[in-house]
Amino acid sequence: MECASCQGSTIKWGKDRNGHQRHRCKSCGVTVTDTPPNPIAPLRLGMDRATLVLQLLVEGMSIRSTERVTGHHRDTITRLLVLAGRKCEALLAELVQGVEVEDVEADELWCYVGMKEKTKARRKVRDPQLGDAYTFVGMERNSKLVLAWELGRRTIQHTDAFVEKLDRATAGRFQLTTDGMSAYPDAIGYHLGTRTDYAVLIKEYGSDASEERRYSPPSIIGVSKTPVHGNPNPDRICTSIIERQNLTVRMQMRRFTRLTNGFSKKWENLRAALALHFAHYNLCRIHSSIRVTPAMKAGITSSVWGGPELLSA
Repeated sequence: MECASCQGSTIKWGKDRNGHQRHRCKSCGVTVTDTPPNPIAPLRLGMDRATLVLQLLVEGMSIRSTERVTGHHRDTITRLLVLAGRKCEALLAELVQGVEVEDVEADELWCYVGMKEKTKARRKVRDPQLGDAYTFVGMERNSKLVLAWELGRRTIQHTDAFVEKLDRATAGRFQLTTDGMSAYPDAIGYHLGTRTDYAVLIKEYGSDASEERRYSPPSIIGVSKTPVHGNPNPDRICTSIIERQNLTVRMQMRRFTRLTNGFSKKWENLRAALALHFAHYNLCRIHSSIRVTPAMKAGITSSVWGGPELLSA
């Protein structure tokens, strides 16, 4: 190892209290410590503690519950969440590209930031990062891999951004099923073109005027399957897998739990939590039906990842 001051040769000079090797220059006597790079800098958390915090968050605990369990301040936990979320979003964008797929389902998952849209309208709040928030999710039916996601609203712009990500994540011809949102056909036709067999599945619900209807969905009275373009297989026109994924999100993210005060207060924090969840789901969590992680099933990785690998990648 060369001395950074005089470019002279150095010798080992013990270790510091953290076990890092120290070096001393033979010429000028300067002592330096060989400190490994810290993937969560500038946070003053060890990798073990950071991994524990993130593990609690992806298992459905709130920020304040994690604070009580770990003893770390909620601001530190939030900063770690945002840092990890940015890393995970970039990591998934790099890993999930050009994946060969056969059957893809897409759906939107509702939550809100700060307040619901009707409350925002009543209070005449004009902040664009408050109110209803929809998470677009695209999943491969066989490997259970989350191919793309987008946080936004049910608008043409955010639908277009989601389908563009789905186009970048997939390769080859495949069948695609969505719900009946009107923005999907144009966006899918523009970005995915003729390499999809696209169909729409719309569920019809009965009317229920009872008080129990307030917190429970009405019963399904019919399902209509409509081919849009290509030649979709009627037996594979389905959104059940992606709707089951919506349950997984709500079970493992406190921000999506209904009728609680654990909802997101900032758009940035919700985006980071989603990025962390989908990266953990794809790379770290063994799916019970396929016995491996979705990334392993899709051939993206060869082993189960852990928290340190997720933060260091």
